[in-house]
Amino acid sequence: MESLTAKFITAFRSERLIYRAIDMQDIPLVARMLWDPVNQGFGDPTLYTPLSGTVGSVMVQKGLEASLLAVLICLPNPQAQQDAAPGLPGNSLRAAQESAIPIGSLMLGKPTAPQTDHWRWTRMGLGIAEEHQGNGYGKEAVNWALDWAFEFAGMHRVELTTASYNDRAIAMYKSLGFKEEGRKRETIYMDRRWWDMVEFGILEGEWEALRGKKSGQSGGQRIVQGGF
Repeated sequence: MESLTAKFITAFRSERLIYRAIDMQDIPLVARMLWDPVNQGFGDPTLYTPLSGTVGSVMVQKGLEASLLAVLICLPNPQAQQDAAPGLPGNSLRAAQESAIPIGSLMLGKPTAPQTDHWRWTRMGLGIAEEHQGNGYGKEAVNWALDWAFEFAGMHRVELTTASYNDRAIAMYKSLGFKEEGRKRETIYMDRRWWDMVEFGILEGEWEALRGKKSGQSGGQRIVQGGF
């Protein structure tokens, strides 16, 4: 019971970040972060055209409806932490989530058909606001999402795709244990060149090996730094 209590208290926090649900009022913010010119070019290799706020919000809404998990990636609010009154850990976590500063979003999709639910797989997508890139927040958030997928959602595999010109993302995924599983060669056209669509995946057993767990073993208490 005590180990589960500790896990619940820290489940939506990693070393530097806090994660909270995306509310309806957050949709325009998520759309702006995901479809600024740089994020759009690297994260969405389809035809590169200006995207209106309305269209972006509709796309985010559709993503939410098809998601197993949809969270804002946030930085703790230092002032709110300083002003927080002591209380129960669960209440402190809620206060930290409500005051946190959004810097990105992450979604894990539902299987596309009920007939494949028993395959226990999910597809990941994320974006970090341009001004917060280069600080390792994306890597930390993906690492957290893998723990959530395998510890709480019972997934067997997590997968994602990226364009072959997104060198930084490819290096990050490989460093976290994702395996390149295939390429659709020269399927993306961008800047007068043909690029591959690269498929990555990580299996439950591979994640267990990285975390030093035995099959079916609980993760125990998540270690985080800082208070709420």
